[in-house]
Amino acid sequence: MQYWIVEIFTSIQGEGLVIGSPSNFVRLAGCNLRCVWCDTKNSWIREEGKPMRMEEILKSLNPAVRWTTVTGGEPLLQDILPLSLALKEMGYKIVVETNGTVKPKGELRKVVDVFSVSPKLSNSGHKLRYDFSDDWATYYKFVVVNPARELREVKDFVESQMINPEKVILQPDGNRPDYIQALKELSDAVMDMGLPFRVLPQLHRIISYR
Repeated sequence: MQYWIVEIFTSIQGEGLVIGSPSNFVRLAGCNLRCVWCDTKNSWIREEGKPMRMEEILKSLNPAVRWTTVTGGEPLLQDILPLSLALKEMGYKIVVETNGTVKPKGELRKVVDVFSVSPKLSNSGHKLRYDFSDDWATYYKFVVVNPARELREVKDFVESQMINPEKVILQPDGNRPDYIQALKELSDAVMDMGLPFRVLPQLHRIISYR
């Protein structure tokens, strides 16, 4: 089995419910979106990645680290079930980071521990139609650039998709040079609007671990 890979590395997981946990990262090449604020544009085109056999990928991981995050690009554009099964057999816990436009099949859902799903708001440059009626995400993570305008968009999205508010994570625009101020503005806006959503930073923006 062969995959198109941008990079493999080990670092601290900077986002979501497993934030702060050491993790292997397998970044797959190829994405079906072109978000304007994307910070991994080098993963957009599949053929710009490196073809690697699954055995090579597994040997590149740090076996002392419990978590492995499969990310992109959009990792669900490639068949990651064989990779996920192999990771599970080796004792890893698996996070899949996806934009939510490609639904994982049932067998993959049984293998993956955490689906970190990042639906795209209008600030991404896309206007997408989602269907989370089967609520397959472990949590939903939204990038908020303009809290005054976009928090209402998030609220409407969550209500229309009947998403449990406790599964919603908000994070500020990671491209802001004044990132801490962006985090404060988002937190203040959430409190002012009385929203029940969780605000979390991108930890790697703060500690510059990598």
